[in-house]
Amino acid sequence: MKTKFLFIIIAMLIGVGNLQAANDKKEKAQKYDIAAAGSGVQGTYLVKVWVYSKSGKVSDEELKYAAVHGCIFRGFSGTQGMPSARPMASSPTVEQDKAEYFETFFDGTYLQYASVVEGSYETIRMKKKGYKVGAVVQVSKDNLRRELENAGVIKGLASGF
Repeated sequence: MKTKFLFIIIAMLIGVGNLQAANDKKEKAQKYDIAAAGSGVQGTYLVKVWVYSKSGKVSDEELKYAAVHGCIFRGFSGTQGMPSARPMASSPTVEQDKAEYFETFFDGTYLQYASVVEGSYETIRMKKKGYKVGAVVQVSKDNLRRELENAGVIKGLASGF
């Protein structure tokens, strides 16, 4: 009887630990959309980022994360004369291959490469559940590319010639 009770307690503790780990990953791997928002100053991207949230509250850090992550791994499309951009990382597996670097990078370093444009916040209530919170974010593409090249994450533009 005691063994069965102990087994149940251990199984519950393992389940809670796995649930917490899944929640931590979910926080980093948030759902977002990214698109061109115009042309910024030389050496920057101006992107519109939409982050999906159940509460309707999204921090500037989450918006910056989505913008920088999107520029590195997804790229974005442009419409009506706005420029589009391919992802900086040419390989779809680079995020897993360089997981240690990106864990450190997305722990706070990414914040220096993005800034939210004041007055550009929008919140849209979705039909079924949650909200879509958006803002225009300026990403320092030249500095970001230089950082990724120096870290050996991506190849330099001149390396193919």
